[in-house]
Amino acid sequence: MTSLLDSSAHFDERCQKLGMGPPFVAALAAAQVDNLSKLAFVIGQPGQPIQNQDVTDFLGRALGRVPTLAETSALKRLGFEAHTYLVATLRQQIDQGGDTQPRKVAFAERTQRMERLCQDLRGIEIAGELEPSHGLLDKCCAMFDSNCVKWLEPSVCVSRSMEVQGTPKSRELTLEKGSLILKNDDKMTCSTDSEIKLHYAFSRRAVAPAFARVMTFQQHSAWVNFLFESLHREVPPGYSKASLSQVVSCDKAAWARLATLNITTREAADGSFPLGEALLGLKGDPAIALYLAPLAKPLQHSSGSTTRPAPYAATGPRRQSGKGKGKSSKGKTPPMPQELRGKYHKTASNEPICFAFNTSSGCSHSGTVKPGDRCPKGLHVCAEPKCQQPHPLSQHK
Repeated sequence: MTSLLDSSAHFDERCQKLGMGPPFVAALAAAQVDNLSKLAFVIGQPGQPIQNQDVTDFLGRALGRVPTLAETSALKRLGFEAHTYLVATLRQQIDQGGDTQPRKVAFAERTQRMERLCQDLRGIEIAGELEPSHGLLDKCCAMFDSNCVKWLEPSVCVSRSMEVQGTPKSRELTLEKGSLILKNDDKMTCSTDSEIKLHYAFSRRAVAPAFARVMTFQQHSAWVNFLFESLHREVPPGYSKASLSQVVSCDKAAWARLATLNITTREAADGSFPLGEALLGLKGDPAIALYLAPLAKPLQHSSGSTTRPAPYAATGPRRQSGKGKGKSSKGKTPPMPQELRGKYHKTASNEPICFAFNTSSGCSHSGTVKPGDRCPKGLHVCAEPKCQQPHPLSQHK
């Protein structure tokens, strides 16, 4: 019960603000009137004036004595609010149908529920990155009220601190009732591009269903653990581990499956949560687990085995002059010393080879650069085709 009409916490708060003490509120609760929806039909009827005699008779039965003038006037005002809220709520449901925005939870109701949840989840501090935004709590409560399953994307599970800071507004054109309307887009999203950020988003979403009494915090956490285990599971050679996008896709597919099972989002009479039990049951569904399967790595051509630079003779002066019908290369072959004709000018990894290191004159940097290292002219490796060992061409065997 998240609306103002059905919230007992909001009813108690309004009674206290109107000057009704705890004994008076306890007497109303003993008469089974603990919210505005019940009070609306106890004294009068919505849409009709409240009669003084109805108020006096009800308070006389509830209190067991003659009510004072202050008590009568306070209850009449509270009854008027109950009638007004009830008529406005029914009109809103009829006008907007199923496309209503999530109803905001009353302040007193939200505070009472969050305090009770913190007591149930001792050892878990619901603060900072783990505290969900009020908008996220409202969306989960709307899922409870409508009894309809809806997937909440991790990126919309923002924290309360981010909600307080706000976000820059953007405008977008929308089509409503056949007319184009320029509306402000206040949708807030959080980043989920790393494991820790995605885990924080899932943790905030775990608190929201427990707040709305849709499923328990433990059930949602067990599902999140199942998703994140795939990120660190060992995979066969040639395959890569599951990615964050696969985790989100698996979560989306699971909630889409729940929507097709016609499962209630409300707590059962025995205290169980059918939606949470059904979500955990999808862990063994092959169609859902397939989203977390390791993917084969793309084939990569090894430059050392499949692609080798051609000898210098293959790209000789005739190609540089533009004669002949040979295949054109992407880069021009550098001018080669006479004693290195037919040798490699690059390594298998496309690194340049120092020419002077392989000639009889030697490289001027040989005193400071070790064989196998690189000087400003290139690597000090052998230019003999298919060799590239850390020695000059004169020492090639």
